[in-house]
Amino acid sequence: MRAHEIDQHMRAVGTWVDWGRTVDTFKAGDPGSDVRGIAVAWQSQWPTLKAAHAAGCNVFVTHEPTFYVHRDDEPGSFADDHTAAKRAWLAETGMVVYRCHDVWDVMPRHGIRDSWARGLGLAGPPLAADAHGWYGLYAAPSQTVLALAQAFAARLSAIGQDQVQVLGDATRTVERLAIGTGAACRVPDMAQLHDQDGRYPDALLVTEDGMRFWADGSWAIDRGLPLLVVNHATAEEWGMQSLAEYLSGHFPGVPVRHFPQGCQYTSVRAVAG
Repeated sequence: MRAHEIDQHMRAVGTWVDWGRTVDTFKAGDPGSDVRGIAVAWQSQWPTLKAAHAAGCNVFVTHEPTFYVHRDDEPGSFADDHTAAKRAWLAETGMVVYRCHDVWDVMPRHGIRDSWARGLGLAGPPLAADAHGWYGLYAAPSQTVLALAQAFAARLSAIGQDQVQVLGDATRTVERLAIGTGAACRVPDMAQLHDQDGRYPDALLVTEDGMRFWADGSWAIDRGLPLLVVNHATAEEWGMQSLAEYLSGHFPGVPVRHFPQGCQYTSVRAVAG
């Protein structure tokens, strides 16, 4: 197969995408290249690109940008020597980089939001969703915010994040939880989700670069709406695993490898004494 067949497939299934404005395009390399192996990761960071190249992959499917801004080539893109060196390395190795973002965020069952909900143990379809499919309102077993955060931290430890930040009243009981998709966590919009009986979320699960503590955090505190906060990459890691499985199933005979990245930071606590 050739690399452009991945793009053709995504365009065929992603009927909700505005293909004239999407960021889901090739960022480097020749789309006509024969595919020897496909690497899948949350972001095409240089260390992961090098690991994929060493593993024999010549196509890299990334969810987030390669050159640090959403459209990769928009005004304001990083134009320093390091970025130039990364571009040169991509050209030298012939690595093909394809972004799969707008399709995968809301791909039914397989995509980011649904993989996130499934990984968290939120069973069944959402009670409500926004028009884009970025947000979902889910039923949660009745428990406190603290207990829910602890349960999520236990699950997230497998993908590199063993703690969840809690903003607001940790003793509040949660029966309905709204979640977002990656950085698409606009707190006021998520708070407006409601089920057919008019019941709103008891808490929101958001990412730290999908909300602003000084704005969204204060807005939520003033309304008594607790927030659970995790890393953006953590919230999309299960979706990347799903993407690798999806590509493997639709392009049999081509090696597909998922390169985990998980939480992008390590929390360091003070040493007692």
